[in-house]
Amino acid sequence: MERATQGTAQRGMYGIGGRQPSCFLGSLSDEAREELLSIGSPRQYPPGTKILVEGTPGDCLILLESGYVKVTRKRANGYEALIVIRAGGDVVGEMAVIDGVPRSATVTAGEDIDVYVIQRGAVEKFLGKYPETTLHIMRLSHRRLHSANSWRLVFGEFPVRVRLARVLAELAENHGESIGSHTLICVELTQAELAALIGSRERAVQKALAGLRAAEVVRIRNREMAVLKPDRLRAIGRLPPTGR
Repeated sequence: MERATQGTAQRGMYGIGGRQPSCFLGSLSDEAREELLSIGSPRQYPPGTKILVEGTPGDCLILLESGYVKVTRKRANGYEALIVIRAGGDVVGEMAVIDGVPRSATVTAGEDIDVYVIQRGAVEKFLGKYPETTLHIMRLSHRRLHSANSWRLVFGEFPVRVRLARVLAELAENHGESIGSHTLICVELTQAELAALIGSRERAVQKALAGLRAAEVVRIRNREMAVLKPDRLRAIGRLPPTGR
């Protein structure tokens, strides 16, 4: 099976590993949000387009209007590993713009996406007019860092099966579409990308996925993954049941 999941992100406003919304646009006042969008250039990108590249200057930030992107970072061996997913309502590339440093990751369109590109000079003028936005960005950065640190602890504490169940549960919750009694995961990921997300080898992910399929916790059909037993999946991942 080449693809683990495929589809359109319907609810994507979250990053993997975080249970709370990380939607940047939603944190702004109506006035600030409207002005920020007005100074951006609307653009569309097809799947696979690298819209920001690791190591390049931070000359602009990207506001995601619809669709989702994959954020990757090169490892020491040159392999580009998936570290997080961002989707509609979120922002990427902001820290390189604010800090004036090269980009720390590559951002690639996971499907057809609509974005607003805002150049660095326009961002600086906007922050001068709406200084409270800088605080929102810092809070967002803090949440992302906290999420990343939490996942590092998970990598060390739990086996592959538990880590995979956690990622799948959160993908279903944050990027899923309810269809009848199950939830379709609306993000396309390869098994290699799933392995990168949970800090594991691809073969171990294949084995863990096979176990979840055999237990009828998840279903993989025609390159789509659906969660059939969300509470069971969360229990495997040692997460509280939905609603708590």
